[in-house]
Amino acid sequence: MMVNMRLTSRGKPGPESGPDAGDDLDTGVTGLLRYRRLVIRALVVIFLLLPAAPLLRSHPLNARDLFLILGTLAFVVLVDRTVLLPMPEPGRYARWQWVLLPITVALGAALFAVGHMGWITALAVASAAVGRVTPDGRPAVLGLVCCTGIAVAISAATGLGSGNTVIAGAVVALGNLLAHSAERRNVLMYRLKETRAELARAAVAEERLRISRDLHDLLGHSLSLITLKAELAGRVIGTDPDRAAKEIAEVETVARRSLAEVRQAVTSYRQPSLAAELVSSRRMLASAGIECQVRAPAAYSLPPAVDALLAWTVREGATNIVRHAAARHAEIVIELTGAEASACLSDDGAGPPKDSVPAVAGTEGPDAVAGAPASGVAGGTDGGSALAGLAGPVAGSGLAGLAGPVTGSGLAGLAERAARLGGTLSAGAGERGGFRLRVSVLLTGPAAAAETDVEPGRERMPS
Repeated sequence: MMVNMRLTSRGKPGPESGPDAGDDLDTGVTGLLRYRRLVIRALVVIFLLLPAAPLLRSHPLNARDLFLILGTLAFVVLVDRTVLLPMPEPGRYARWQWVLLPITVALGAALFAVGHMGWITALAVASAAVGRVTPDGRPAVLGLVCCTGIAVAISAATGLGSGNTVIAGAVVALGNLLAHSAERRNVLMYRLKETRAELARAAVAEERLRISRDLHDLLGHSLSLITLKAELAGRVIGTDPDRAAKEIAEVETVARRSLAEVRQAVTSYRQPSLAAELVSSRRMLASAGIECQVRAPAAYSLPPAVDALLAWTVREGATNIVRHAAARHAEIVIELTGAEASACLSDDGAGPPKDSVPAVAGTEGPDAVAGAPASGVAGGTDGGSALAGLAGPVAGSGLAGLAGPVTGSGLAGLAERAARLGGTLSAGAGERGGFRLRVSVLLTGPAAAAETDVEPGRERMPS
C-alpha cells in the first residue's frame, strides 16, 4: 500500500506517485478521460458547424442565415464552458455554470426552431449539458422531461411531421441520458479514488500505531531491565566485582534477547509466551529487590492470542512495578476458568493518587481508556504509568531515581490488545494499597477465533 502522500483538490493528502496522477491506474483513467473529452469536443464542433458551413456560400446573407451562423458560434463557446469543461471534482459546479445552462438550452432551442432538423444537434447538446449538470433524483428527471418536451413542442409547432417529431424527441432524450450517466460514472470513479486514498491513510496510521505499540511492548521491558542491571553493576563494581560481572553478563543476555525479539517483530514472527514472561518477570523483579509471588496453574492450554495477551500483561505490569511502584512485594496471579482467563499484577508500592478512580477498558477498543487519567494514568504515560511521577528508590536495590515520568503508551496499547479479543483492562489502586493491573478475556468469541496476536490481514510466518 502506498505511503507517499500529496494534496488532493480538496486539500486532503492522497497517494502520490507522480505530478499528474496517483498511480498507474489513475494515470490510465486520467489519460482515457482526457482523450475522450478531446474526441467529444471535436465531434460536437464538427456536427454543430457542419450545417452552418453551406450558409457561408450563400450571398447575400439573410437574417435567418446570419442568426444561424452567429448563433452556432456562440453556442459552441457556451457548450465548451458547460458540457466540455473539465471539473476538478465531478458533481460540483460553479454558480456561473448554472447561469450559463438556461442560456445554452434557450439558444439550442432557438437554433433548432429556426434551422429545423439540420440543427437538432444543437438542442441535443444543450440537453446533454442539462443531463451532466443536474444531480440524481428529481432534478435529473425534470431536466430530461423539459428538454424532451421542448424538442417535441418545437417540432410540432414548426410542422416537421410526426416522424421528425419522434426522432427529435428521441435524440434529445438520448443526449441527456448519455451525458447524465457519463457524469454519474465520473463522480463514482472520483469517490472510489478518494475512498482508496482514505483507506491508504487509515492503513498507514494503523501500521504506525502497531509498530509503536510493538516497539514499546518489546523494548520497554528489556531496556528497563538493562538500565536496572547496568546501574546496579556500576554501584557494586568497587565492593563486589563478582556481583558486578554477573550483572553485566545478564545485561548482555537481555540485550541479545531483545535484539532477537526486535528482529522477530520486524519479520512478524514474534509470539510472546506466558510461561516465558512469568519466569522473566520474576527474575527482573528479584533483580530490583522486589519479592515476587507467582500464582499460576501448573498446566494449562490457551489459544495463542490469549496466551500472547496475558504475556504482554505480565511483561507490562512487571516493567511498571520496577519503574514506578517503589514496592517491596509484588504478586502475579494467573486465573483460568472454563470460560475466562485473566492476569492480575499487584504491588505494595506508592499506588495512584488517592482521589483517583479505576480506569477500565472494555470491548469498546482504545477509546475506552480515554478516562485513564482519572486513575493516575498520565494520558499515555509509559505502560502502567498510572504511577508515573510517583517513582522513588527501588526497594532493596539501593537504586534511587531509576523511575520517573515517562511518556509512552503501555496501558493504551495493552487495552487495545484486550479490546481486539473482547477482553477488559482495569487499572487502579489495589485493595490493600499499591497498584493493581488486571486483564481478563473470555475464551470464546474473538479470543477463540484469533489464532495469533498479529494485525488483521497479516499472516504469521512459521519460525
